[in-house]
Amino acid sequence: MPFSFARKEKEVIDKLIGLSKKTVEASSTLKIFFECYFERRCSESQNHFKDIKRIEHEADVLRRDIISEIYKGLFLPDMREVIHSLTEGVDRIVNKCESVSKIIDYQHPNVPSDLQKKILGQLECAVNAATAFVIATEKLFDNIDEVKNYVIEVERFEHDEDMLEEEILRAIFSLEVPLSEKMQLKELVINIGDIVDRTEDASDILEVLLLKLAY
Repeated sequence: MPFSFARKEKEVIDKLIGLSKKTVEASSTLKIFFECYFERRCSESQNHFKDIKRIEHEADVLRRDIISEIYKGLFLPDMREVIHSLTEGVDRIVNKCESVSKIIDYQHPNVPSDLQKKILGQLECAVNAATAFVIATEKLFDNIDEVKNYVIEVERFEHDEDMLEEEILRAIFSLEVPLSEKMQLKELVINIGDIVDRTEDASDILEVLLLKLAY
């Protein structure tokens, strides 16, 4: 069941969907960046690192445009506040992708080979959660009855990542390496998990917007 919006409101909705797609773009690029890092393809790694910074900048421009537009009188006041919160929530996902890429680029952590596949599994959860979130955002303004299905998908991928994160952390602290290296790896794994957590947070805000549109 699609809703009727004014032309300017539709333009903001298009930007909001475009912003949500930056979460998939950022998380997918981050996963490729990690793959290149693990395989010691340094020049490619740097290109992907720059791509993530570019995506973050593009997301920030979209965020500012959306917030600027909605406070020119578009949408009902209660919807306006939720759209603002959703916009900020989505931007936080992309920001976290960039901050995780900086951990790799600045610190060059030594990730044991048996942990690399599991960390890539974390990143796959991030990509999958972001993909489900984007579809939920699109459905919100196109077929509201299907939104809940994709919100549940986001929650499922967040749960899968939580389980994997716990498994990796246990493995880290069983390694025969200095404590400083363990703490460095712990920081990396927890920050990757934060990407999926932030995606679930944005999905929760999307549910609030769903309720406001439905009633």
